[in-house]
Amino acid sequence: MCNAAGLPFLQIDNAHASALISLFGGQLLHYQPHGQPPLLWLSEAAVLDGSKAIRGGIPVCWPWFGKGAEGEPQHGFARLQTWQLDSLEETEAGTLLTLELTPELCPDHQGEQWRLALEIEIGAELTLHLHSENKGTAPMPLQAALHSYFHCGHVHQCRIEGLGHDYFDSLLQRACYKPVETVFREPVDRIYAAPVPLTRLYNSHHETSLRHRGNDCLVLWNPGPRVPADIPALGWSDFVCVETAVLGLQGLAAGDRHTLSLSCSVRGI
Repeated sequence: MCNAAGLPFLQIDNAHASALISLFGGQLLHYQPHGQPPLLWLSEAAVLDGSKAIRGGIPVCWPWFGKGAEGEPQHGFARLQTWQLDSLEETEAGTLLTLELTPELCPDHQGEQWRLALEIEIGAELTLHLHSENKGTAPMPLQAALHSYFHCGHVHQCRIEGLGHDYFDSLLQRACYKPVETVFREPVDRIYAAPVPLTRLYNSHHETSLRHRGNDCLVLWNPGPRVPADIPALGWSDFVCVETAVLGLQGLAAGDRHTLSLSCSVRGI
C-alpha cells in the first residue's frame, strides 16, 4: 500500500503481532505483539513524503553514523533511499521478510559494489538482522546502527539496565563511568563502549528485553525539551533511543560480510 505522498508500506498482521514497514528507508515503523502495548515510538510530526528521514521506529544508519563528509546526510544515505522487498515467508513462528538495498537502487551510488539487506522477523518476538556485504575488491569503510525508538509512558519514569558502565558523553564531550542503572532527568546522548549482550528497559507495567549481537557499542539518546521540528513539543517524553551499533569496525574487507542484530521481547511486570 502507499500513502497520499506515494510512499510504499508493508502492513503485517499475523497470529502473533502486527507491524508496519516503510520501504522508504527500509524502516520498521510499528511493532505490537497481540495483547501488549506498541514497542516502538513514531513521531506524530514525522515527515512521510520522502523528503527527509522518518522520525521514529527503527531507522537504519548506514554506512556511517553521525555527521558525514561535507554535503553528506546525517547517519548515512540508507534511510533516505527506497528499498525493495526481496522475500516474504509466513511460518508458524510469524512473518519473515527481507528488504534489500543495492547501488542500482541509489542514484548517487551507481557503480559501487555492496549489498545491504535487512531481515525482519515479526512474531511473538521481534528480530532484525542487518547484513552489510562488500562485493568489491577493496576494503569498504563501515559504520552501522539500528536507531531504535522505544515507546515509554514517560522517559522520567523509565529505567534501563544492561548498557555497560563506561561511556562517552557527547553532550559533555568527555568519557564517563556510571556503575548503576540509568534513569532520565536531563537530555542524554551517550555512546557505551563496552555493552553487555542483554539490555532491559522498564517502563510503566512492562519490561522490554533487548538482545544485541554484532555490535561494539550502544547509543543512548533522548533530546529533552529542545526537540527537532519533526518531534512534537512534548513528544520527547514518550520515547528513549537505545541503538544497537557498530562504530569501531576497521572497515569491511573485500568479499566480507557483517551482521548487526537486535531481538526484542515484551512482558508485563
